[in-house]
Amino acid sequence: MKVSNDVDLKQIAEDTELFTGAELEGLCREAGIVTLREDISASVVCNRHFQTVWRSLKPVLTREEVNSYSSFMKNPSLISSGSSKASAKQNSKHTTSLLGSVGPVLIGILSFILLAGVKYFFMQTDRFPNELATT
Repeated sequence: MKVSNDVDLKQIAEDTELFTGAELEGLCREAGIVTLREDISASVVCNRHFQTVWRSLKPVLTREEVNSYSSFMKNPSLISSGSSKASAKQNSKHTTSLLGSVGPVLIGILSFILLAGVKYFFMQTDRFPNELATT
């Protein structure tokens, strides 16, 4: 299915900030299903379909988990070095303050890129059978 021009991928990326890739895939798939339930012959997914599905979803990840993963990626030696919990906690606080404003933006950008890829995939999928039929 194609994605309508009224779909604001940037807004969807902001709304789905803590969503995992699998959750974003599910959002896209369910939006397509909602579209087909509305009109079985529909070929375009509109923003209202994404919004309908988005309102019913809740991300699995929490902000604390994202911060924890981010701090681990910045310094994975904290786990393997056997350092004390106090120093790990102090380092985590420092990393969290650094990522405080960058983390959500990064997640939003990654979500946007993923949704843009999904849109591209849908567009290519719709064209592919037509190209086969004409050759």
